[in-house]
Amino acid sequence: MTKKSYSRGRAEIPPFAKSCAAVAHWFTSPLGQEILSQQLALAQPFVERMFGYHLMQAGVTSAVDFSACSRINHRFRLSGCAGQEGAALVEFEQLPLPSESIDVVLLHHLLDFAQQPHQVLREAARVLIPGGHLLLIGFNPFSLLGLSRLLFARSAYQRGNQLRAARIADWMHLLDLQASTLERGFFRLPLQQRDLLAKTSWMERLGARWHLPWGGFYIIVARKEVARMRAIKINWRGEQKPSLTAVPSSSRVAARRHHRKR
Repeated sequence: MTKKSYSRGRAEIPPFAKSCAAVAHWFTSPLGQEILSQQLALAQPFVERMFGYHLMQAGVTSAVDFSACSRINHRFRLSGCAGQEGAALVEFEQLPLPSESIDVVLLHHLLDFAQQPHQVLREAARVLIPGGHLLLIGFNPFSLLGLSRLLFARSAYQRGNQLRAARIADWMHLLDLQASTLERGFFRLPLQQRDLLAKTSWMERLGARWHLPWGGFYIIVARKEVARMRAIKINWRGEQKPSLTAVPSSSRVAARRHHRKR
């Protein structure tokens, strides 16, 4: 049975291995390096506050390590294409990991270039422990950088998915992932010349100060929801002896329980 590829409406997304190599090469350019440095600076404070035993990192390039600042001892990287650093070469639509085994998952532009982005997110949610955290980085289609990718789709990098942060948050909600933080970065013109990039730094300061929505990339931090247990006082004189009951931690869980009762 062949897998159905995700399409953004104009053309099918290339195989991830091809996109991965092209995007990894693009991130070595002046523009790509500037975006990587901003992503690392914005992601570090969140990663530093995440705790646990196991951290999984996966992305389209191994040029930067987003987990280097983490206090988690066991940190590993999975790769989706040959030639990239990683503990194993895997298919992100079917992670070779047990369910609820990872405390922190870092995804760097995986959904942007995966042929099945929703399935990749589903697998990330599956391996997360209850209460675990997911940090996801993606390109914002409603930005100057996103506009250039939409108008000049010549390379594999520019033919990636155009996924809005709000759409990703909706997918997360369906997978019991509660998005709590949304940050955006790179508000300047997508230029490859270092001197011109430096001259547009004022756009960066303006966008960050006013929290403008058209940053070139977004960072979403989400937490996997769990059902809380609440003790109930037992009426020993009655016929029924209730002891514990589960209280849903979100409207998503509550809706599921209501549907089952019907």
